[in-house]
Amino acid sequence: MWYVIWTSTGMEEKTAQAVRDLACQSRCFVPRRRVQIRRKGEWIFAEKPIFPGYLFVDTEDIDALVLELWKMEGFHAVLAVEKKYYPLSDEDAVLTEKLYESEGVLDVSQGMIEGDTITVTSGPLQGREGMIRRIDRHKRMAYIEIELFNQTIRGAVGLEIVEKRP
Repeated sequence: MWYVIWTSTGMEEKTAQAVRDLACQSRCFVPRRRVQIRRKGEWIFAEKPIFPGYLFVDTEDIDALVLELWKMEGFHAVLAVEKKYYPLSDEDAVLTEKLYESEGVLDVSQGMIEGDTITVTSGPLQGREGMIRRIDRHKRMAYIEIELFNQTIRGAVGLEIVEKRP
């Protein structure tokens, strides 16, 4: 079952590697996004965390894993409801599995704007326009929100708007 771990921002990869070392049977990754950034006048692709400070772990014994995690620097908590660890919902777990299969990297989506409506035509955000809270066409980013355990987690993913209609 997939759980969400909160760690110090910037320590995500180090914590994920420690989790993989601690629990050989566990799958763990930091969700990252492929984005386009401008360097020296050219657009290049880079990878950055989608949700800074969070990582996802698939384990059958979360209690044993948490006991080990408390010994590590940078670990804060496993997201929980009323002090009880709950796995991701089935819907969120399906999305997490897809993300894990792509090695934790969410590719850049493409879309169009027609009036006030955003339509994603290709990529991982296709059909998930409801997650988008705002876009920054200049930076080619979409800012999304996901609700996990009564907490809103905000992130940014790559979105290139290829067409705009009035």
